[in-house]
Amino acid sequence: MAYSVVGGPALGFDLARLPGGRQVAGVVRVALAAGPEELEQLAECHPGPGLREEWRRACAPLTETPAMTTALPLAGAALEEAAAGETALLRRLETSLLGDVHLLDRLLRRDVLDWTWLHGDTLAVQDPIASLAADVLADAAASAYLRDRLPGDLRRAMAAPYLRAGLPLRDLDGATVGIPEVDQRLQVFASADHDVREQWRRAVDELRIHTAAWAPAMHQATWALSMSERLRLACDAQLAAVIAFDRGGFTARDAAYGVWNAWAGVVQASTVGDLLGSGDADVLLRPWNAVHGAPDQTGC
Repeated sequence: MAYSVVGGPALGFDLARLPGGRQVAGVVRVALAAGPEELEQLAECHPGPGLREEWRRACAPLTETPAMTTALPLAGAALEEAAAGETALLRRLETSLLGDVHLLDRLLRRDVLDWTWLHGDTLAVQDPIASLAADVLADAAASAYLRDRLPGDLRRAMAAPYLRAGLPLRDLDGATVGIPEVDQRLQVFASADHDVREQWRRAVDELRIHTAAWAPAMHQATWALSMSERLRLACDAQLAAVIAFDRGGFTARDAAYGVWNAWAGVVQASTVGDLLGSGDADVLLRPWNAVHGAPDQTGC
């Protein structure tokens, strides 16, 4: 499954289960916000093709792994077996990714930086400055994506050009996207304590019988975002949601068991709340309302 701006919740599902997912989310958020000036700053810090080739060779054994079982088809079986006391499939769901580091590279170059490509009749070429900047972004994102598999010195070297560029990091505390309703919910979710995390887990369990309605509601929300040209904003919100998920102390197991999907639906509905039908909004906001109360009780 390709990573894409349209599929922000799916990208977030992988990042919420990776040790370096929060840092990957920050890099992609920087790329989403970057303009010509920021790309020039990144390009100026390019390490050169020789060093990048060394990094590529060092990373190759870690990226050329046997094809992973796609995570989504496993979900139903994993949850059924987990309910019966079996945890093997759930463990597979915690670690089986929808994408890989190559698809992450493509997301940054082709999807996030789509506006930097020059198109002819039969050929598309990326602006040279943007291409160098994309290298720096992709190396930093890969270093975090593979954090638990890369030697520390290699990981730090790959991230160093990105850090030298001096752009504001976007994986820090207090991540916001500029939509008051989304930002307020990000703040509340990121401040979760043990009791709140347990409430989310219970809410996901109790609402599991309604999960068949979740996918159609998400589809409607994504369609509305597309029609209103808010897909990049929605993707940024999902990446900010990854950061809040990590800050709130939620785990890869939580993500695999359904907390991520529930949280991603809340964020998606909040991003397009002015255009989403009340029925679909109710479906996506059920977990939030179960844990934090309806809007008239919390104001968010």
